[in-house]
This record gives sequence, structure tokens and C-alpha cells, in this order.
Amino acid sequence: MVDIKETVKAMCKEVAGGRSAMAAALGMNIDQFNNSLYEKNKCRFFSHSDLELMEDLSGTCLLAEYQASRRGLMTFKRPALGEIDNVDLYSSQMRADAARGQVAQAKLDAEEDGIVDRQEFKHVGGKFMEYMRHSAIGFIAWSSLFGFQSDAIELINSRKVEGYQFAASSPRCE
Repeated sequence: MVDIKETVKAMCKEVAGGRSAMAAALGMNIDQFNNSLYEKNKCRFFSHSDLELMEDLSGTCLLAEYQASRRGLMTFKRPALGEIDNVDLYSSQMRADAARGQVAQAKLDAEEDGIVDRQEFKHVGGKFMEYMRHSAIGFIAWSSLFGFQSDAIELINSRKVEGYQFAASSPRCE
């Protein structure tokens, strides 16, 4: 998500009943909700606690992803401690390998005509970030298997890679 209003709209789509249900859960009618969303009729945008409640109600991590992307961070699901085995590690590594292959294919496709345009670059960048996400999840899963999940998360959270910093999300977020 690149825009907070789009993030709110996306969260509303995930709630049964959409905006009306979200508005009711916030103690608003639909007009008050829309006025807050579009900042009309002297209404302020939603408070931070309203946005967090919307994220909880929608069962998504969209607000967290929006906030992370604003700062060049990436969110990913932290493997559940104590539930990791070698099969999980193998599956995690396979997903990372598949994502790495998609990065290579996207680069080849982008370079095919000898020119890489912005849209092609963004596509390759998206594939790369997906590869990085799978690699981080695999590292944390491996660390969890040997009792070092907290250390791995601390390590990842404290390192920047070319302007990106990684943030491990709670287990309920993917």
C-alpha cells in the first residue's frame, strides 16, 4: 500500500459488510466514516487507534505493511516458535529458491529488448523483495529450530541493506 486512504479502503474490503460495518465498529455512521476518510466537512482523518482497530477488524496486516513501506521496511510472518521442523525448513528454502528464480527470469525479460524501463524495474524489484522476504523467513525458521529466533529477529531488525530494513511482524501477519 502506498497511500493511507487506499490502505483504509483495502481494510474495509476485507470486512464482511465493508465500509458500513467498519463504520459501525468504530461507532460512526457511513457518512461520518466517509467524511473522516476523505477529510471533508471539517472532519479529521482517523486516529492511530482507529486505524489499528480497523486492521484488527479486517484481520489483515495492511496498516503494518503501509507503515513499513513508508520507511523502506519489509514485513514478513515470523515462524511460530517450537513448530518448525526440517520439512518446514526444506519448504522454506524451496520457496526462497523459487522466488530467486523469478527474480532472474524477471531480469531476463526486462533486458530482452536492451532497455529496462521503470515498470520493468519495479516488477524486478517486487520479485527481489519477495525473494528477500522468503530468505528472511527461512533464516528465522532455521534459527527457531535451534533456539535462536529472538537473536535472528534482532539481527535482521538491526541491519539495513541498501536502504531497506527488515521488520519481523507478529505471527498473525503474513
